[in-house]
Amino acid sequence: MKTRHFLKPTVGFLLLIFSLSCKPEYSIAENEMDGVWKSIGYGRIANIEAGEFTLTDVANISCIPLMEGDISDFRDKLKVQNDTLFLEDGINNYLFVRIEEVPIACQKDSPEYAINQSKANDPEYNFEVLWNTFKDHYAYFELRNVDPEKMYSEYCPRVTSKTSEADLFLILNEMLESFDDGHISISAPDEVEEEARNLYEEKNENQEIEKETDIELPAEKLRKYKVSEQVAEKYIPEGKSIKNGNLRWGIVKNNIGYFQINQMMGMADYGISDTLSYRDNWVAYFEKLETVENDNEDELQGISKSLDSIMKDLQNTEALIIDVRFNGGGKDEVGMAVLERLNNKERIVFTKKGKMGNGYTPVNKVTQTAWPNAYSKPVYLLIGPESASATEIMALSSLSLPNIKRIGSNTEGVFSDVLDKSLPNGWEFGLSSEVYLDLKGNNYEGIGIAPDVEIGYERDTQKFLRKVVTDLTEEGDKCIQKALELIDGEEV
Repeated sequence: MKTRHFLKPTVGFLLLIFSLSCKPEYSIAENEMDGVWKSIGYGRIANIEAGEFTLTDVANISCIPLMEGDISDFRDKLKVQNDTLFLEDGINNYLFVRIEEVPIACQKDSPEYAINQSKANDPEYNFEVLWNTFKDHYAYFELRNVDPEKMYSEYCPRVTSKTSEADLFLILNEMLESFDDGHISISAPDEVEEEARNLYEEKNENQEIEKETDIELPAEKLRKYKVSEQVAEKYIPEGKSIKNGNLRWGIVKNNIGYFQINQMMGMADYGISDTLSYRDNWVAYFEKLETVENDNEDELQGISKSLDSIMKDLQNTEALIIDVRFNGGGKDEVGMAVLERLNNKERIVFTKKGKMGNGYTPVNKVTQTAWPNAYSKPVYLLIGPESASATEIMALSSLSLPNIKRIGSNTEGVFSDVLDKSLPNGWEFGLSSEVYLDLKGNNYEGIGIAPDVEIGYERDTQKFLRKVVTDLTEEGDKCIQKALELIDGEEV
């Protein structure tokens, strides 16, 4: 999971204000912002007039209105300098340049606009909009071994003006799954997806019957949240747990701290009971997100408050083990807020840039903030194939912190924020549009962050989880045991 980013059509998501660091106040006359602004990368047009804005999603053949609102929603995160509009967005900085007028496809009195509106539900047009968006903004064709022209030639002929919604969904989903990128997705109304699911099962029913005699019954499926709970029960049976098990901590032998972080979201203080089941907790949490103004700021405030208690309990330990092996991601800034408590000096930790046609947006240098009384003793970060997305941003940032070593196996290898887009028919899709690099220029997309000490976990989720469970019942969790050995000085 990763923050779906850059002006998604809700005010709370639009703001994305995670950073609470002190910055000089900025004020500007509203009329200086009036005009039409085109984002550098990401495919957005903002039209501002008298303090009101409209936001539009644009591709070279489409123009889809997203939202409107008041620029005061952005507070001091929006400013104009040298005829460039700047939006501070958590760890990101987005740029807009002034243009004379909106593209002709967005002009409601133009023939192009009328034609495109008439094709809003046309399957061929929707395929072309999706494809053109990927061509302009997807960052990893080469890395994912996808030949865009070959893929287009394979899938485009399968879509005609008579293609049903269910068939279109199946075709697009098949095409996007072939990227093998965990940050690519597509969603349609429930009834369309249900019809597509039924259609898929009908088409594959005979094939599945033929396979049944050759397939062994699968073992019981393990769940990450259950396995993480078993690990905590073994090593910190008297430990503490909050946020429905997303945060667990305690002291293992020889005054060594253990801190388990199982999601990079779900940290906001919304009064949701920790006694709810795992599923019911997340249902309640996402329902609450629909009602709040700025869930991102709430997340950062929530993790900060939690860390105050956690680090107070762990500050006198001899060393600290932080376990993110079961953490599928969430918000980059949550993991970086944890690292802040371990960092005594502000430092640049990685760079990122967005795909823009045949080039990229300006490079954004991301800074890891520091804490006045940071934990400076040895820290061992436990990582594995299920450490994904925002969790990998934490692992990437940790490469620059001298007191942290990583133990486990390579993380999943999906770093980019998800660029949300819409199709003319109202469906939504997301894609990886950004390139993250460490300070040496290394890109870990597709391969993940490697540990300093390799444990040998397999990439398959169930095999990884079974390995952890088996180890627990035998000689103990191999990652934790290795960290304890290193702390005890038994190995260098």
